[in-house]
Amino acid sequence: MEIKNNFFSLIFIIVANVVTISCQNIKMEQKFDWSATLSAPQEYPVQVYKGEIIAKDYSQSLSGFGDINYGWGEEGGTVVMGPDLKNIPDSLEIAWHSFVNQKNFEGKWALPKEEITKLFEKGFIDGFTNKKMTYTAFVVGLTPNGLVVVWLSGAGNQIEVAHFKAQEVFVNIENISDRSKPIFSKKYNDVVLSELNEKHNTFERIEQKDYPKMDVYENYRKRYLWKPSIVLPQDSKLNNLMFHFYNGEINNTIKENLASLDYAENAVFKKCYFYWIDKNQKRRGAWIEEFNEEELYKAYEELGRDVQIDLIIKIIEPSTVVIVLKNNSKEIEIKKFKKTIE
Repeated sequence: MEIKNNFFSLIFIIVANVVTISCQNIKMEQKFDWSATLSAPQEYPVQVYKGEIIAKDYSQSLSGFGDINYGWGEEGGTVVMGPDLKNIPDSLEIAWHSFVNQKNFEGKWALPKEEITKLFEKGFIDGFTNKKMTYTAFVVGLTPNGLVVVWLSGAGNQIEVAHFKAQEVFVNIENISDRSKPIFSKKYNDVVLSELNEKHNTFERIEQKDYPKMDVYENYRKRYLWKPSIVLPQDSKLNNLMFHFYNGEINNTIKENLASLDYAENAVFKKCYFYWIDKNQKRRGAWIEEFNEEELYKAYEELGRDVQIDLIIKIIEPSTVVIVLKNNSKEIEIKKFKKTIE
C-alpha cells in the first residue's frame, strides 16, 4: 500500500513540475489600446461595404465609415467601442467600391503580427510631452486599383507595416447588406461624382489626362537613401523635425535624436515642419509644404536610388528658405514650394 502511495506521489510531482515548466515557457501575449480607421486619396473616394480587422479576442468592423477620401495616409473616423486593451490583430479582410472608375475590390490577408508587436512595444518619444508613447491606430489605405496599405499611427508618427493587392470582383447586390446596397445605385454614385467634380474638376482633368494616375500610390512607396540637414542662422539650435512623406508615413524626430540622424531608406517627402531656438532664445518655426510633386520626384530620380542623397534646407534671415538635393557629384535646387516662418 505504501509503495502504491509513493508511486502516485511521484506521478503527481512529475506532472506538477511539467505543468510549472510549461507555464513558465508560455509568455502572456501583451495587449494594447488600438482602433482601426480608413484612408483614401482625395481624388478617388471609396466606400467599404464589408470588412474587419481581426485579433485573437476581438474584431473591428471596417464598414459603416461612409465615403472615404480624406487624403492618402490621412485618417478617417475612429471607433471607440470594444475593450480598451486588445491583442494585436493577425488578419485583415476588406471589400470596397471605388466611385471614379466604378470598380469593386476584395481581399483577405494575414498581417505581420510579430513585426507589428515589436513596433508597439518599442513605441517612440512624443515630441510635445517628451514621454514614451506608442501607436494607437491601424490606418487602412484603399486605392482605385486595388492597392491596400496598412499604417500604424500615433502622436505624429505613422509607419507602413503591410501592403497587399486586392482582386477586382463582380458584386451581386443580393449578397450585400441592406445598409451598403445604396452605394451601388446610379443615383448615389452620381451624387458622389458630382460633388467630387465640384472640388477637383474631375471630369475635365480626366479627359485632359491631368488627374492623378491610379497607380501613383504604388509609386509613392518607392524609397531612396537620403538624410535631411537643417542649416539655421548662427547660434540657433534645432529643436524638432517632422516629415510627411508621399507614401503616407510621418516621421517626428525629437531634439535628443537630431544629432544621430543618418541616411535611411525613406519615401520622397511631401512637407516638413521644424522648430528651433534662435540666438535670442526665442522659439521659431518653419512650415514648408505644397511642393511640386513632379519636380521633387525628378530630382530624386536624377540623383539615383543607389546613392546617398542629402536634403539640405537652409534658413536665411529673415524669411528666405533654400532647399537643395545633392549626391557626391550633382546638386539640384528645389524651387517650387510654399513656406511659412514664424
